[in-house]
Amino acid sequence: MQAALDIYFDNIRHKRPEFEAAIVTWRDTLAPQLERLEEQRKAVIGRAIKRTVMVGGIVLVLLAILTFAIGFEVMFPFGIFAGIVVTFLACAAVWIPVFSMKSQTKQLVVGAACDCFGFQYDTMHVDMGGISGIKSLASWAQSNMSSFKEMNEPPTPAFDRLKEAGLMPSYDSRKFEDLIEGVRADANFTMVECKLTEQQGSGKNRRTVTKFQGLLFNIDYPERFLGRTLIARDGWWSWGRKNGMQQVDLVSKELEDAFTVYSTDQVEARSLLTPDRMERLIALERHFKGGKLRGIFEDGHVTIALEAKNQFEAGSIFKPLVDPDRFIETLTEIGLVCDLIDGFLTREWYKDKI
Repeated sequence: MQAALDIYFDNIRHKRPEFEAAIVTWRDTLAPQLERLEEQRKAVIGRAIKRTVMVGGIVLVLLAILTFAIGFEVMFPFGIFAGIVVTFLACAAVWIPVFSMKSQTKQLVVGAACDCFGFQYDTMHVDMGGISGIKSLASWAQSNMSSFKEMNEPPTPAFDRLKEAGLMPSYDSRKFEDLIEGVRADANFTMVECKLTEQQGSGKNRRTVTKFQGLLFNIDYPERFLGRTLIARDGWWSWGRKNGMQQVDLVSKELEDAFTVYSTDQVEARSLLTPDRMERLIALERHFKGGKLRGIFEDGHVTIALEAKNQFEAGSIFKPLVDPDRFIETLTEIGLVCDLIDGFLTREWYKDKI
């Protein structure tokens, strides 16, 4: 078994020093923890499915009786929709433990990967493990209102810095999760997922629109910047406040076509945004399948926003937990964050290894 596992990890062990320690972490710590959770996962999902099928069957029989009694034309489509709503409400509480286990699995897998790099991780999810029914759900909601408010507070200065620079959109509500923080290249950094939504329209046309979903990075730079520099993907600049700044001509024509840069200090901006560092930004976008990257270099901070879908999910809760791919994918994602930091602080990284 161990020989097979070593072969499985051979594809990553040479890429970073931290990955060698990660193999030991998987074998001695993470895999045993996930094995203990696996039976619990099966039982929790089994109960949820059984309850849903039972309630769905009862609702279906009642709908059939009502349809026979008052006619199909009356029942369709509103009766069918009502049946779906009733089934959802009756079964919602029993599915909460499933998603609570999903959060628990994320904390284990991503937390273990972060440990390998010396970082700390927090899902920032409210603990919902004690919910088993509607009554316990109501009691839990009443006692956790303050926790929901805390989830909306930025856990990193990145959000306020980007917002002040005009690099974040307007929004009605915000949510943060998956906080990673630590020290890399002797610099403190934080990274968090952020989602901003806004209500648009009115009446029946009112809908919730996602204005931003992605990653926010804040890196403490070892020196204070002399000026202020804003960077954004070319063609996307309407939000940036560039008052008092001039556009910067980049060294590479290819990069100049890809990014727009404004700064109060042209010399500093060009020394900061070298082609190799810009490559790290592009690699970050590519791996996270993101876009609309933008950021600000000011005072002693490098602050970057990248729009992307949910990251650090640690795999599906509906698949077996003891799967090394969950761990390897998370290690790769964290390694790419390290590349970004290394590229700006040490100019050293593991090129072509991600």
